[in-house]
Amino acid sequence: MIKNNILVSSIVIGLFASIAFILIQPFFGMLTLTSRHAAAYVEIGNYNASGAMALSWALHIGVSIIYTLVSLSIYHVNPSILVSFLQVIILGWATTLIATPANEWVVKFITTGQLSSLSSLSDLNTQVGPKLWLHILFFVLVISGAWVNRYMNLRNSKTSNS
Repeated sequence: MIKNNILVSSIVIGLFASIAFILIQPFFGMLTLTSRHAAAYVEIGNYNASGAMALSWALHIGVSIIYTLVSLSIYHVNPSILVSFLQVIILGWATTLIATPANEWVVKFITTGQLSSLSSLSDLNTQVGPKLWLHILFFVLVISGAWVNRYMNLRNSKTSNS
């Protein structure tokens, strides 16, 4: 399994969590983030469909890895169940708050090549609903991956010391 390298762990766990996020999203009654972004890139930015989809996936995975890096950095400092629970709730809420305006900003930047002013974006998303539960689930997946990784590392170190 992955050794205690936070960056490598973030890439691997973030990749799996980002794919799971998209696969699970329709169960929350939503079109996938990648399909919505790709459609906007095609419609507004005149991208070809396959390039738009590849770009939307690359951006989604990149953001997921960054979110995972933040989460695993916290986990590395304190892997307790309480801190893990709190970070799932706090990071889930924080990413839900910024998701709508951040996605708008990305779509506008990709399709126009210009930086949008923050005042031109939607308000923060304060709704308790599917987006929040999906973001919380993302961080549950990240922490679950961290727990599995930690368990495997502990198990491997015990067997190599025997």
